[in-house]
Amino acid sequence: MKLEKLSNIALYACIGVGVICFLLFFLVDYNNMDFDGVHVSPALTDLVLILMYVLFALTAGLTIWSLVRGATTNSGNTGPNPTGIPSGKITLCTWGAVIIALAIGLVAGMGEEPYTTVSGVTTSAGMVTVVDMFLWAIYILAIITIIAVVVSMSGWLTKSATPKA
Repeated sequence: MKLEKLSNIALYACIGVGVICFLLFFLVDYNNMDFDGVHVSPALTDLVLILMYVLFALTAGLTIWSLVRGATTNSGNTGPNPTGIPSGKITLCTWGAVIIALAIGLVAGMGEEPYTTVSGVTTSAGMVTVVDMFLWAIYILAIITIIAVVVSMSGWLTKSATPKA
């Protein structure tokens, strides 16, 4: 099976599982009132949390695998890149965007107050700042990803990179 076909199957499977989990989350006992009668506590919150943990673990594992595979596959390759794709520049830009997004999130989340839930559980101000930092980073990186997908689908970079004869 070609790697591209396997990648497409994995992508569609992840999207399908995500859609099913979120549909179940919103459709199965979503208006389940919490013990105080004011706050909503959906019945399948744990399902969505488990989905997020699994997707995070898969992403982290695949990232580490691709870094190791890329380092071992390309080690010793000193010639020009046969595909013409500036992978080194793309890697630097990606890591730079992640670091900048995390820094913006950290600055934006500074000075948060501790958060106390209705049940009396208190989350420290530091953890609230960390959560805010990652939320900001997710929003920034999602916007960058959407822009990159639109540019990639437009074919503008492919046309501009093609040498004219």
